Amino acid sequence: MLQLDRWIIAASLCLLICGCGGGNGLATAPTTGEVTYQGKPLPYGSVSFRPKAGSPATGDIQADGTFTLTTYSDGDGAIVGMHEVLISATEAHARTAQPVEAGMEAPVPKSLIPQKYTSFSTSGITAEVKPGEKNHVVIELKD
Repeated sequence: MLQLDRWIIAASLCLLICGCGGGNGLATAPTTGEVTYQGKPLPYGSVSFRPKAGSPATGDIQADGTFTLTTYSDGDGAIVGMHEVLISATEAHARTAQPVEAGMEAPVPKSLIPQKYTSFSTSGITAEVKPGEKNHVVIELKD
């Protein structure tokens, strides 16, 4: 009986460590897009999509203003459903930040777009990611 108890405990621990679903979590759909600011492609920065439940998706903005989102693995897109969106584009992204002297604390990078776009709660940008589609989101930032 003691041998059986040990086997049950070992099997239970194995299931606990390995998990039972083997999946990445909530379903995602491929999601790409483009960001413009003042009518021109924003050539740097990052985009974040935050769903109502689950992990956020992020993507770096390329020189032509395009981005590809990743949630669990490279380029898998965003979780299906509605998202709040934020954009970050700072001096650090644009590589225009001033160098910091040794021993000095680095300042917070200055935003190169209106501050409202840098927070989920103030950006006013939402996007829906639909299942079974290649979602493409166009984001137009204005002053």
